[in-house]
Amino acid sequence: MNNKFSITKKMTETLVHVCYDVVEFSRLYEQDHPNSAKHLFQCNEEVKNGFKWIVNAHTTSEFQSKVSHYLNVVKLAKQLYQEIQIDIESKEKIIDQLTNLQTHLNNLKEEASTKQ
Repeated sequence: MNNKFSITKKMTETLVHVCYDVVEFSRLYEQDHPNSAKHLFQCNEEVKNGFKWIVNAHTTSEFQSKVSHYLNVVKLAKQLYQEIQIDIESKEKIIDQLTNLQTHLNNLKEEASTKQ
């Protein structure tokens, strides 16, 4: 984060949750299994890298924009996992983790918008 804008304690706590969500999603995604999600969804790299986008924001508006973009990426990935009719190792756990990430990003978005 850049020192050009400040974040609240609640935002900091939520960022910790987002970081955890990304790490856990990455762990589930990276499983070495023939039916792992990694083999099917190479495009999910954005979910894994999205946390870097938001922590590298320089202004409040850039932060909000990056959180919104990250939220859209997570929504799309979650939709893919929910709708695909293929047996994927840990599919329900991945969906649950994406749901957690989506919730925390929504909380972060709300907190950032009330801060302005």
